[in-house]
Amino acid sequence: MASTGILNGTLAKVQVAGTTIAHLTSNSLTFDMSTRDASTKDSSGWKESLEGQKSFSGSAEGFFAEDASYGYEDLFGVFAARTKVVVTWTTDVSGDNEYLGSCYITSLERTDGLEESSTFSVSFEGTGAVTKATV
Repeated sequence: MASTGILNGTLAKVQVAGTTIAHLTSNSLTFDMSTRDASTKDSSGWKESLEGQKSFSGSAEGFFAEDASYGYEDLFGVFAARTKVVVTWTTDVSGDNEYLGSCYITSLERTDGLEESSTFSVSFEGTGAVTKATV
């Protein structure tokens, strides 16, 4: 049964090639559309725009663990190989929407603070269209 009401963000997860990234604390998905200038002398000094290219990107943050079932080290392998992978933003709740598309990892960061839990962040940039599906 699909989620109802305001979504509990804990349900949202990111999967790379069908495998959920372990130990996430937050994640995001962004859709963008650039515009193209359509201003003319008839625009009375106001900028006018038309639709342009659409794109999508996303990111995730989590705790670093050497023995994660799928974590930083796995993401590093994808990054180092410059591999395009299918990334899915999902709740895995039957009836909920999910978004998936081919992406490259454009940024991967690990942070190790004094007496703090080690963390990582990863950024994805989509290539081509994103697909909206139902779980």
